[in-house]
Amino acid sequence: MRRLMCGVLLLSSATVLAAEPTAQAIANKKIELMQSTKIAAVTELAVPSREYPSDGDPETLEVVFLDNKKDGPSRVSEDGEVIFLYKASGRKQQALIDQAFEIRARRALNES
Repeated sequence: MRRLMCGVLLLSSATVLAAEPTAQAIANKKIELMQSTKIAAVTELAVPSREYPSDGDPETLEVVFLDNKKDGPSRVSEDGEVIFLYKASGRKQQALIDQAFEIRARRALNES
């Protein structure tokens, strides 16, 4: 019984590891997404940033420019569909763009 349990645990661990995309696969998918994604700039919010509804289109990346510190720091939404910018440096903006495409690439690879 103990051997069976160990075998099942090893098999399920190997399955989880096999499902994780490689760094190269993620990099390739990021490039593919960067070439096909449209950028939509949003300059005025009608709601607080935490309530901002994404357009729901996986073909676009929304960049929301925040005017007020109360709207929070520069960040990427959990699904990688929206980047919120508040007085972000060029370096910070690039890091957030990279983070958004990393999230989107991982999601796309896991869905396929």
